[in-house]
Amino acid sequence: MWEILYGKPVPFEQISKLQSKLQFQIQVCDGLRPHIYENTAKCYADFIKKCWNIEPKERPIATEICDIFTEWRNSESILSELAEPDKKLQNIKNEDMQVYKVCIDSHYKSCFISSNNDYKGSNYIVLEI
Repeated sequence: MWEILYGKPVPFEQISKLQSKLQFQIQVCDGLRPHIYENTAKCYADFIKKCWNIEPKERPIATEICDIFTEWRNSESILSELAEPDKKLQNIKNEDMQVYKVCIDSHYKSCFISSNNDYKGSNYIVLEI
């Protein structure tokens, strides 16, 4: 939803080539999210945050997203709310985008980390040896 709004890829950048996809996934599960710019319409910002919910069951499914967009398309008040910030957001240049440097807390040399997609965002990592 962020990329649709801003028309650019999310500006995440790896700090190290040692960073694994799993480490990045863990950081996202722990709350790493791109910045929502001040000029973003409140209804869209709230919608983005709902899509980012850590609990998958709390995120909208495709039919709900379609219904929300249809509702917005048919609402003059929502359309006007979306139109005004859109003009301002078009002026955001790539160099103005906040780049999120994703860092590595530690490098594991002797452990195999299973890439289990059931990570729930805790302060520990379960290692399968």
